[in-house]
Amino acid sequence: MNQGKTFFLSFIEEGIMDRSWAGYVGGRVEVYETGPDASQYAIEEIRFLTKKQDEYHKLRGRFDFEDVTAKGLAKLRAKITALNEKEKE
Repeated sequence: MNQGKTFFLSFIEEGIMDRSWAGYVGGRVEVYETGPDASQYAIEEIRFLTKKQDEYHKLRGRFDFEDVTAKGLAKLRAKITALNEKEKE
Protein backbone atom coordinates (compact mmCIF):
# COMPACT_ATOMS: atom_id res chain seq x y z
CA MET A 1 0.00 0.00 0.00
CA ASN A 2 1.55 3.30 -1.12
CA GLN A 3 1.22 5.98 1.56
CA GLY A 4 2.86 8.72 -0.51
CA LYS A 5 6.21 10.38 -0.16
CA THR A 6 7.92 10.82 3.16
CA PHE A 7 10.46 13.43 4.14
CA PHE A 8 13.37 13.44 6.60
CA LEU A 9 13.83 16.65 8.63
CA SER A 10 17.02 18.14 10.04
CA PHE A 11 17.08 21.36 12.10
CA ILE A 12 20.20 23.51 11.65
CA GLU A 13 20.70 26.46 13.98
CA GLU A 14 22.82 29.33 12.66
CA GLY A 15 24.76 31.92 14.60
CA ILE A 16 23.26 35.41 14.64
CA MET A 17 26.06 37.95 14.58
CA ASP A 18 23.87 41.08 14.82
CA ARG A 19 23.65 41.89 18.54
CA SER A 20 20.29 43.62 18.07
CA TRP A 21 18.84 40.09 17.64
CA ALA A 22 20.19 38.87 21.02
CA GLY A 23 17.90 36.24 22.54
CA TYR A 24 16.70 34.96 19.16
CA VAL A 25 17.30 31.56 17.62
CA GLY A 26 17.53 31.28 13.85
CA GLY A 27 18.38 28.83 11.14
CA ARG A 28 16.73 26.39 8.80
CA VAL A 29 15.04 23.03 8.60
CA GLU A 30 16.50 20.96 5.78
CA VAL A 31 13.94 18.71 4.10
CA TYR A 32 15.05 15.55 2.31
CA GLU A 33 12.94 13.11 0.32
CA THR A 34 13.24 9.54 1.57
CA GLY A 35 13.18 6.32 -0.39
CA PRO A 36 15.40 4.44 -2.83
CA ASP A 37 15.29 7.11 -5.55
CA ALA A 38 15.78 10.09 -3.22
CA SER A 39 18.59 12.60 -3.73
CA GLN A 40 21.28 13.05 -1.10
CA TYR A 41 20.60 16.80 -1.20
CA ALA A 42 17.91 18.75 0.61
CA ILE A 43 14.91 19.57 -1.57
CA GLU A 44 13.80 22.50 0.58
CA GLU A 45 14.93 24.74 3.43
CA ILE A 46 12.38 26.19 5.83
CA ARG A 47 13.87 29.26 7.51
CA PHE A 48 13.13 30.26 11.11
CA LEU A 49 13.93 33.24 13.34
CA THR A 50 12.19 33.52 16.68
CA LYS A 51 12.51 34.77 20.24
CA LYS A 52 9.99 32.12 21.37
CA GLN A 53 12.75 29.72 22.34
CA ASP A 54 10.66 27.37 24.51
CA GLU A 55 8.18 26.81 21.67
CA TYR A 56 11.03 26.40 19.19
CA HIS A 57 12.79 23.77 21.33
CA LYS A 58 9.54 21.80 21.74
CA LEU A 59 9.05 21.88 17.97
CA ARG A 60 12.64 20.81 17.35
CA GLY A 61 12.33 18.03 19.93
CA ARG A 62 9.27 16.71 18.14
CA PHE A 63 10.46 16.94 14.51
CA ASP A 64 14.28 16.92 14.38
CA PHE A 65 15.64 13.79 12.61
CA GLU A 66 12.11 12.51 11.99
CA ASP A 67 10.37 11.22 8.88
CA VAL A 68 7.04 12.88 8.11
CA THR A 69 4.38 12.62 5.42
CA ALA A 70 3.48 15.53 3.15
CA LYS A 71 0.69 16.36 5.61
CA GLY A 72 3.18 16.40 8.51
CA LEU A 73 5.52 18.63 6.52
CA ALA A 74 2.68 21.09 5.87
CA LYS A 75 1.92 21.17 9.61
CA LEU A 76 5.57 21.88 10.39
CA ARG A 77 5.65 24.75 7.87
CA ALA A 78 2.56 26.26 9.52
CA LYS A 79 4.07 25.94 13.00
CA ILE A 80 7.32 27.60 11.90
CA THR A 81 5.39 30.41 10.19
CA ALA A 82 3.58 31.02 13.48
CA LEU A 83 6.91 31.14 15.38
CA ASN A 84 8.77 33.39 12.95
CA GLU A 85 9.29 37.00 13.90
CA LYS A 86 8.20 39.82 11.68
CA GLU A 87 10.84 42.25 10.46
CA LYS A 88 12.09 44.58 13.18
CA GLU A 89 10.95 48.16 12.76
